[in-house]
Amino acid sequence: MMVTTWYPPHGVPLLLDLSQLPPQTHFERWLLLLQVLAFSICTQLFLLLVFMGFAVFQPCSLVRRQLYECQRRRYANYIFRRLLWHLNVAFASATCCLDGNDDQQRLLDSCLGASEQASLAVQLFRRDAFKVLYPTQELLATSPGELYFVADEEEQEMAEAGYGGTDVKVEVSDELLMYLLYPERCVSAPIK
Repeated sequence: MMVTTWYPPHGVPLLLDLSQLPPQTHFERWLLLLQVLAFSICTQLFLLLVFMGFAVFQPCSLVRRQLYECQRRRYANYIFRRLLWHLNVAFASATCCLDGNDDQQRLLDSCLGASEQASLAVQLFRRDAFKVLYPTQELLATSPGELYFVADEEEQEMAEAGYGGTDVKVEVSDELLMYLLYPERCVSAPIK
């Protein structure tokens, strides 16, 4: 039927001169025309639904990415302030023993404890900085709040110690994190 439609018999042009055709062929031509029209309308409706779907779901994706990036920046600032806080606590515990005239063993133990605290603080920072720089979990799999969780109690303790979000005025960028993780790779310091 398609072959006769595209190559009409007896030199009759396609769907132009229907009066010269016998009534059976005339009905078949109208039926074919309706089928082509129905297929065209269905195709257009399908494409319209696809484009509407993209239009509806794309803003959600954009809002999700913005929320993800905002939470990621907040977490990066948090881990930097936490590193400063932990290092300050470690070095304060080491220097408090230097003031007194204690024996050498206690002074050595204090310095080793402070060194261990500082090392743990740096390891914790490195672990969380890797999470910020190289996220392994999908954005759609978990919410950004679960991926970049900030404990309210620790945030409160940091604020009381002077390391709150309003106290430390450094905006932590990916370049700063890379500089802190790999200082030997960076040519210039990212802090201006």
